[in-house]
Formats: sequence, structure tokens, C-alpha cells
Amino acid sequence: MTDDNFDREAARQQNRKVTRSSTIISLIGVALFLLSGVLIYQLTPGPLEKHQDILNSQIATYVSIEAVQKDKFNQWEKLSNTPESGEQISFRISTNQPLHASLISEPNQSHPRTLFDDIRIPPGKNRIINFNNQDYHYTVKETDKQVQFCLITATDSKVLAKRIRSMQGRNHLSESPGIHCVNW
Repeated sequence: MTDDNFDREAARQQNRKVTRSSTIISLIGVALFLLSGVLIYQLTPGPLEKHQDILNSQIATYVSIEAVQKDKFNQWEKLSNTPESGEQISFRISTNQPLHASLISEPNQSHPRTLFDDIRIPPGKNRIINFNNQDYHYTVKETDKQVQFCLITATDSKVLAKRIRSMQGRNHLSESPGIHCVNW
């Protein structure tokens, strides 16, 4: 009988080990399942966020640029006449979305030149272009009789670089569609 009791006790211990192992595995599985459910719930945007993203993606990017210079009261006003040699002008931008931009000039219908490349413009109205943490100014040269300034914009740096590369084969800025220009 002792062998029989010993076999029964060994069988019970074996059953307990199997039961403990399967219980632990089941509990770990349930915990992982619940954790994945919580993560999916937290990472999935709600219906309001989805609707807002759809609305934002459908809004067309609005950009306007105008040449400005300071008046006698040191206030920016729209450029109303051809500036004289040595005067400084700047550019006021309005946009409804954050953009990356480059400013290109074409003095006297010569070849376009890049004045600055890839700055980030935050959304807002009537902002003076800021480059290297200060207002950007262009000093008019004596030879600048007719100058065109164009702002090339894109949503990110890579797209902006592609747009600039596509313009490099063109002789004049006026041949480039989808850019925002001012001139005198």
C-alpha cells in the first residue's frame, strides 16, 4: 500500500504542478490581452479627433506675402513705391498652416538667387519673416531697378527641396507655378 500511496501522492503533485503552470500561463495571457486592449484604446483617436483631422486635411493652405518697409514712425507699412538704393525692405507673411519656406530674388530679370533657404514659418497673420532669430531685411542695391521676390513654400523640408530643384531649370521666376511673389 505504501507504494500505491506514494504513486497517488506523486500523481497529485504532478497534477498540482500542471494546474499551477497552466493557471500562471492563463493569467499571463489574460493580462497581456487586457494590456493590449488598453493600449489599443489609448492609441486609437476618438471620433472627434478623426473628424478634426479630416477637416484640417481639407483646409487649403493659404499664403500671402507683401513687401513692407518702415515708415517715419518705425512701423511696417506696405511698400507703395520703388525703394531707393540703400533702403531696407522686409516681407510680411500670412498663413493658416505652419510651412517651410525659401525666399528667392530675381533682380532685373536676371537668374534667380536664393536669399535664404528652408526657414519654418508658423501660422499667423502679418508676420515679418524671421531668419536666424531676427527680422529679415533686404537692402536695395543701386542696380536693383526691377526686382521680383518669390516665396516657395511646402509642408516639410523634403517637399521644399524638391520644389526648389524643379525650379532650377527655369530661367525666370514667373515661369514657376504655385509660388508667391512680390515685386517693384
